Amino acid sequence: MAWTGKIIGGVLGSLLSPLGTVIGVAIGHQFDKGADRAKITAQSFQVAFFGCLAKMAQADGKITKDEINAVEQIMARFGYAGPMREAAIGIFRRAKDDPHTAADYLNQLSSVTQFNPQIAMTFIAALHAVAQADGVIHPNEREILLQAERAFRMRPGTIDALLGGGRSNTATALDNAYKVLDVSPEMTDEEIKKIYRKKCVEFHPDKLASKGLPDEFMNYANEQLAKVNEAYDIIKKARG
Repeated sequence: MAWTGKIIGGVLGSLLSPLGTVIGVAIGHQFDKGADRAKITAQSFQVAFFGCLAKMAQADGKITKDEINAVEQIMARFGYAGPMREAAIGIFRRAKDDPHTAADYLNQLSSVTQFNPQIAMTFIAALHAVAQADGVIHPNEREILLQAERAFRMRPGTIDALLGGGRSNTATALDNAYKVLDVSPEMTDEEIKKIYRKKCVEFHPDKLASKGLPDEFMNYANEQLAKVNEAYDIIKKARG
């Protein structure tokens, strides 16, 4: 039936926001027309992604100019311009005041991205950029980061490592490098190298494109691949 896709899309949208409902119905309409599944996934991703950023910016009770600038920079890195940028801003504005929680958006986003760990790290880097934009990470912002850790089924302690904890810059850099690669100091050089190579494969543009995510996501993902390479270099130098 022609309305089946619209119902599916409407249900998807209702999990997000009033704007999400509109977008969801549009997605469902494309489903009925046999639209590319990758495009549908990309649209679902965009609604959930910018909804999450909005909830993070609003977490401390007010959205500052610095946080707006951080979101603008993320859109620029993603290559959002023209109508796409306006759509992203619309999602952000509606989501910041809607009744849904950050966890609602996080669960939707993790599901859309199939809990991919590389996508998770890329996304958490964006969330962290918004959280620290005003120079202080509020307890509510930290809680959203921890919710993201759980939603994406990441190793416990990933966010604590990201946030540091008052240790020296050298120690923090090394600890964070281990977390970026999702390895432990107890692993052998060969074990770490194997995981590093696996992450490089998983971050390959073709691999990420197969997930159906927006092309704009690839530029930001490439930055995270650079961080993976940097982390591996830090670990190699520390081990001598």
